[in-house]
Amino acid sequence: MTESKGKLLIIADLFFFAKLLEGAKVLGYEATGAGNLEIARRRLKENEFIAALVSMDKDGFDWVGFIQEVKSGPLADTLPLLAFGSHMNVEAFRRAEELGVDIVASNSRVASELPYLIGALTDYA
Repeated sequence: MTESKGKLLIIADLFFFAKLLEGAKVLGYEATGAGNLEIARRRLKENEFIAALVSMDKDGFDWVGFIQEVKSGPLADTLPLLAFGSHMNVEAFRRAEELGVDIVASNSRVASELPYLIGALTDYA
């Protein structure tokens, strides 16, 4: 068994989560998810992640609050964030950039360029 390249926190709807989880495993990363903000907070306290991928489209998830907490807390300088969502939601992309997300990408780009994006994201750390 090969050693993990690190652990990713993935916050997305079930379909996208399953796709990203499988992609991360194929690339040699461990990954876990969080269905709501409270679980995400707990996971961040209990684990050492090399990056977090957060959907701006996940129903019921306060992605703005999550990003604000990460960027204003003790992980601000050590946990790179990728926010992704529908390319049609220009306002969400702008908001994520304002909040200081390291990479903002469309769902289709995340699906097609996952190895590149994770590599670019972890280079921030």
